[in-house]
Amino acid sequence: MILMMQYIQVVCFTSEKNNLINEMKKILFTLYKNKCHSLYKQFISVPPSGYQYFTLDDFTDEFIFSESENIFVEIFNKIKRNFVIINIAKKNNIDIIYCTSGMLLFNSPIPWVIEFESVVSFIIHKLEYWKIARKILPIMLRQDNLKSLIPWTEAAARSLLSNIKESKEISNKITPIHLCLAKIGDQKKKENDKIFKILFVTTVNDNAVDKQFYVKGGRILIEILKKLKDEVNIKFIIRSKLPKEYEYVKHYSNVVIYEDLLPKNDFDKIFSEADIFLFPCYQSPGLVFLDAMSFGLPILTTNIFANAEMVIDGYNGFLVDFPIASSVNYLDKELGIKNLQTGRKAGNDNISNEMVDIFCKKILLLYNDIDLKNEMSKKSRELLESKFTIEKRNEKLKKIFDNIVL
Repeated sequence: MILMMQYIQVVCFTSEKNNLINEMKKILFTLYKNKCHSLYKQFISVPPSGYQYFTLDDFTDEFIFSESENIFVEIFNKIKRNFVIINIAKKNNIDIIYCTSGMLLFNSPIPWVIEFESVVSFIIHKLEYWKIARKILPIMLRQDNLKSLIPWTEAAARSLLSNIKESKEISNKITPIHLCLAKIGDQKKKENDKIFKILFVTTVNDNAVDKQFYVKGGRILIEILKKLKDEVNIKFIIRSKLPKEYEYVKHYSNVVIYEDLLPKNDFDKIFSEADIFLFPCYQSPGLVFLDAMSFGLPILTTNIFANAEMVIDGYNGFLVDFPIASSVNYLDKELGIKNLQTGRKAGNDNISNEMVDIFCKKILLLYNDIDLKNEMSKKSRELLESKFTIEKRNEKLKKIFDNIVL
């Protein structure tokens, strides 16, 4: 009798669990788990309550994001991609298609939303398409079944609205939702150390590593490093490949360089041992800011695009302005794309001595004032926990999804 009751309880529990799963709404992300950014891998593992996340590789082995330099081939690829995604969604009873990286659908019978980093995400950062895209984009964004536009930042929203013909129909669809860390670990206390460590990190697993170094402000870093190389208690920790022209800094006694991918434990270690995070970038948002904030690091960066949404000047770090003449403003000067800075010409930019001096002064200020550094460290972590958590992100996403399916 007891065994029978236990069996019935198990059957009822399993049935109830299956019913709950069947009632959950399905969201299809237009990406592949095995090829996406690590942040997305975190997001898709923690959906809002009542929803299931799927990616394209849950339903197909076909890779549909190959690119071509030939504009006609590229247009064909986009049309094919559109049909493949919609067909996958139809066959698998998807409730909402979640387009990432500004990927647009056309004439989708299934409700969809789109996430974007900036206005040029919609042209996959191919500026040669901008003049045409500027005219077509408002039409695409007014589609009835495009239910929500989700910029990563407030700055991304401004970059869209200031570069297309104003439309309440479009602006009403916009809900900025910040990127975040799905898991925020315990903050590790830095051991007492007389050496003041400055951390700089760029991508090392990219084909265009030199470009990444320049875009992330590597040339500015080198000038800062040269000015501070005689400060015996200051050390620079650099996780980046160096262009050949800067390999000489490997011989500096106050520089440690990691040019290869680091295991997660080692990657975390260089953050936990650092005193401040230096990131004089030309483009934003710097996703690595989230890592720096999780380890309670004050952040020194540039006052561009969305950086001020993650770094509040004088609160959890410092913001330094580029001079007006800098190539960071290239998009506005040459193409009329407003409210968006770029690192496309960072490798040839004239580095401002005044800008370098300001960075050096801010570094020395934190080096000499440990109380200020510790206070900014505390604020950096607090800002992350109050604004950039998966709970905050999912709360906003759930509202968007609920408005679509309920």
